[in-house]
Parts: sequence; structure tokens; C-alpha cells
Amino acid sequence: MTLRERFEQLEDRERKLLLIFGAVVAFMFVLIIPTYATMSVGEQRGENERIYELIREIKDERVTLGRRKAETKRVESRYARNAPALASFLAQAADQVGVEIPETQDRSTIPAGKTYKERSTKIRLRSVGLLALSNFLEKVDNGGYPISISRLNIKKRGTKPDEYDVEMEVSAFDREESKKKTKASEKDESDEN
Repeated sequence: MTLRERFEQLEDRERKLLLIFGAVVAFMFVLIIPTYATMSVGEQRGENERIYELIREIKDERVTLGRRKAETKRVESRYARNAPALASFLAQAADQVGVEIPETQDRSTIPAGKTYKERSTKIRLRSVGLLALSNFLEKVDNGGYPISISRLNIKKRGTKPDEYDVEMEVSAFDREESKKKTKASEKDESDEN
């Protein structure tokens, strides 16, 4: 018996129910399954866009991290060697530009953050011209050490046009090796032996 013969043997009510069932199944194939597939693809597309956005953010952060690493290396190279004793360094710079430092006063060392120490020296210059002063300041700044002029006070001296009394505080910053790094390096050395 073929399907057509079986269909013709059914009563009218059974035929209508079978046609309705067929219509529902056809409706499911025509509308529901493609709609579900479209929704799944849309969700997948949204997920892909979110992943693409995350990848782009990671690439942007790599650039930022690269800049930070370069800045960190630049700072570490600047602090790689400790500044010499400030009084002698300043006296040498003053001699090179023809300025005389009659008075220096070393200050105590204070911590500057977790890994740095600040040493400072207060100096006074008397009867110095602006050109000589600027040359001296440039010499101190270009010394290659982590040194800064933290305070500068310039006062006009008498009636001469280019004579000033200068009082300044010069600070040098030294990096302290952290205890963890020191212990780790000692452990590495003992492991090698």
C-alpha cells in the first residue's frame, strides 16, 4: 500500500488533522528553524564582535605597556648609578663655569617613596651674574645623575646691574635595592655554586 492509498482510507477528520500537522511541521521548517539559526548566528556574531573588541583593546594595551616599559627602563638607567657626594659635585660644576660656592650645608638623608632615598645640600652663592648662574644650573642638570634643584631663591644684590645672591637646595635621589631582590639574587648565586 502506498502513502496516497493510506491517506485516502483516512476519514475526513483524520485527513484535516494530518494536513494541520503537516502545515505545522512545514511552518517549523520554513520559519522557526531559520529564525533560530539566524538568532544563533546573530549571537555568535555578537560574541565574535566582543572578542574582536577585546583583541583590539589588548593590542592597544600592548602599545601602552611598551611605552611604560620604555619609560621604566629610562628611569632605571637614570638611577643605575648613584649620584656622587653633592658638595663635591656642585663644587666641580661651579669651578667649570667660574662660580664660587662659599657656603654648603648637607642635610640628612630622607626616604622618598618605597625604593628611593633623597640626599640634599643647601648652597649659597654670593655676587653671581645671571649668565654664570644659568651655566651652573645647566651643568648641574646635564650631569647625568638623578639630581634636581628643589628650591631656588634669587635676590638682587645692591646697585650693580648683574649681581645676585642665590640660595638653592639641590637634591640627589638614590635607588635602594629591595630586600626581596637582594635575597632572590643571593639565592640564585648559591644555586649556581
